[in-house]
Amino acid sequence: MREQMFGLKNRQGAHGGDLERRVAALEEAVQENRALNVRLAELTDVVSELLLPVAARDEKRLEELLGKYRGDFS
Repeated sequence: MREQMFGLKNRQGAHGGDLERRVAALEEAVQENRALNVRLAELTDVVSELLLPVAARDEKRLEELLGKYRGDFS
């Protein structure tokens, strides 16, 4: 499946659009990866705040982070 998506089996191709199609598929995969990395960073922030001792927590920041996280899934 990946071979077809990125055109690995047919690098030359009979049509000039093969390279453009492969580049577009790779750009789409990069964008998806970037979005996942941002999401992972956001979740890491939430977990970091939750792991702090209660006295050291920034409750306002924690509420903001949790509100954003909850908003994404409602």
